[in-house]
Parts: sequence; C-alpha cells; structure tokens
Amino acid sequence: MDLPTCPKCEECTVKNGFVKGQQRWKCKGCNFQFTRIEPKGKPLWMKLLANLLYISGNSLNSIAKNFNVSTPSVLDWVRDFARANYEKPAPGSAIVVELDEMWHFIGSKKRSVGSGKLLLAMAADLSTGRLEIVMLKPLTSSSNV
Repeated sequence: MDLPTCPKCEECTVKNGFVKGQQRWKCKGCNFQFTRIEPKGKPLWMKLLANLLYISGNSLNSIAKNFNVSTPSVLDWVRDFARANYEKPAPGSAIVVELDEMWHFIGSKKRSVGSGKLLLAMAADLSTGRLEIVMLKPLTSSSNV
C-alpha cells in the first residue's frame, strides 16, 4: 500500500489513528495531521467543460444543474478562466458614441431633427463583440398603403 504524501511539504507520512471512521495521517517532517487524501474541489476537466459550454451560449444555471453544483461555483470557474487566459484591454482603446450624436452625424439636417428614429444594433462578429448599427430608411408619403 502506498502511503500518501503530506499536502504541505510532500514528505513521508505515517498512520496516526482514526477520526470519524477515516484514517488520520501525520507528516514526519512538519507534524501536519490530515485525513483528506483526494484534492479538494471539482476536477479540472469539469471546470474546462463548463467554460466551453458557457462560451457556446449555455446559461450558468443550466451548466450548474448539469454538473450538480451551485451557480456561483460555475461563475467562479468562468471568472478564473477569464483572468488566467485573457488580458484586460488598455483604457482608452474603446470608442464610445452616443446614439444622439450618431443621429446627427448620419441623418440629414434637411429632414426633421431630434431623436425618435429607429436604430438597430446587430452583432456583426460574436467572437470580438463587434456591433453594427443600422438606421432604417424612412417611409415616404407615396409608399404608405
């Protein structure tokens, strides 16, 4: 039988009695006592699969139900994955345009001014989050039915 190694210092251990029916172990090097041999938490494959499902469009709640874990746990896995694999964009690299300014830039001054025109924001590329804003052509009085 292979004896477990100490989780703190990786030294050899010896048996040191029982606690609540579980074998207790004691480290020869640092005198740390422990009963848990398996690592704490869910396996890495489960966390990576949860991230893949989230990126594919599944909700946090559905992933949590499928893996029988809590929704905040799945959220923590997604946030940890994002922190480890993606860089935060530098401040000032994004351009913010208010829709009112866009109306004055796109629309003609000869027509009626102000807001109230229908603008549609459509996802152009989901991987980068790029949006395209489209303004519908107004109906003329002769084309009304």
